[in-house]
Amino acid sequence: MNGRMEQGSVRRNKTLGLLSGTAAAVALDLMHPELILAGWIYTLTSSPFLVALVSIVNKVGMLGPQLLVGTRTEHQPRKRPYFIAATMIRGMALAAMTWIMWRMTFGVDGMLLGSFFVCYLVARGCGGVGHVLFMDMAGRMIPDDWIGTFLGMRQFLGGALSVVVGIAMIQPILDRVPPTLNYVLLAAIGTAMAMIDMTLFSMCKEEDGPRARKRATVKESIRRGSRWVKGDRNYRAYLWLRVAYRFNYLGLAFFIPYGSERLSKGGSVAGVAILGGIMVATMKLSRVVSSAVWGRTSDRRGYRTALVGAGICFLISPIMALTAPLLPQGFVFAVPWTEVALDLPLCVFLVALAVMGIGMQGNIIGGSHFLIRNAPPHRRVSYVGFLNTATSPLALLPLLGAWVAQSVGVTWVFAATVVAGAFSLLGALRMTPGGGREMDGMAFADATRERPEV
Repeated sequence: MNGRMEQGSVRRNKTLGLLSGTAAAVALDLMHPELILAGWIYTLTSSPFLVALVSIVNKVGMLGPQLLVGTRTEHQPRKRPYFIAATMIRGMALAAMTWIMWRMTFGVDGMLLGSFFVCYLVARGCGGVGHVLFMDMAGRMIPDDWIGTFLGMRQFLGGALSVVVGIAMIQPILDRVPPTLNYVLLAAIGTAMAMIDMTLFSMCKEEDGPRARKRATVKESIRRGSRWVKGDRNYRAYLWLRVAYRFNYLGLAFFIPYGSERLSKGGSVAGVAILGGIMVATMKLSRVVSSAVWGRTSDRRGYRTALVGAGICFLISPIMALTAPLLPQGFVFAVPWTEVALDLPLCVFLVALAVMGIGMQGNIIGGSHFLIRNAPPHRRVSYVGFLNTATSPLALLPLLGAWVAQSVGVTWVFAATVVAGAFSLLGALRMTPGGGREMDGMAFADATRERPEV
């Protein structure tokens, strides 16, 4: 392929990648596990354990199958056919999930509720497959010096649209459409946006890239991942950072229950459970503002800087959330175009959510940049998938959080996330500065004990 055609393909892939990222961000917000689906479950059942189960299914489905994807695809020169298959299955699962939610508007049924979680697990599993394949495809389709900016712009454009969607669509639907039909409508629109997202990226032009010489077994992939952990200082530090992140995530998983319990006791003028659209818009606004900054920072100063900044945010956010209920009402502010009124505690609570959003964005962009740049090109899927699969059992932490919340109060869950934020910051600080491949002097060929087939 000549240089002009290659440049044209790069432009096409950048455009489709940015458009798909925009659709993906909107789809996530319309079916946000902690801020929308958790609100639906909480409205139906008032059960903190089922709220926790939403977060668990979301993360286990997303992270669990990623290492297996590597064993199935790394010896293939192209990943697009597998991405398309995951797209089709995900679409069917989301459609079934939305239908089940509609059926449950007529009454809570244990079998239907169980079927909802099964469909959601399948949908998130296909989302995880699509994510790890996207990481490999992006590493081959997008120039190395533009990866951070590309990831940041995907989040920036999607976040910008999501802020508008949160205020102009999600909140009015939650306010004006009868419960729980309002959540069904959000899920139906979110399903459509998720299919647009994956369909757009399926249209990218993919060429043959470096690949493994033969198909690996899961056991071989686990051994290889263990050697990476031992030989790559940054990979090892990032593993511990990911462990800390699972504890950080408890704050988001219990944001609605904590706010509903603590702020209502403090006399806040709006119930937190009805603030789904405002909370989505708040988080997205923070991520929009920070996305472009994190992307450029990651390209210019390295992924470590972005991850350190994320750790600082993870430390500050739960402290603010714990402080919010202790504040006086101060003032009452009516949010335009909604039926929501905010006082000082709720405003501080929303700022805490915004800080968490900034941290999550820095973690996503900095972490993705690190994984794409640091991975052996022929083993990128396993390099990404090993960490996610190895830490996937920690997705069960919300169950422990729910037990703690029910036993001694949800405040202690947030107190634990303060400690996790400190560990997240320390993990990022242990990474060596830079943006390239560093393995403490160990060559990648030695670490993988093989050479790629190009």
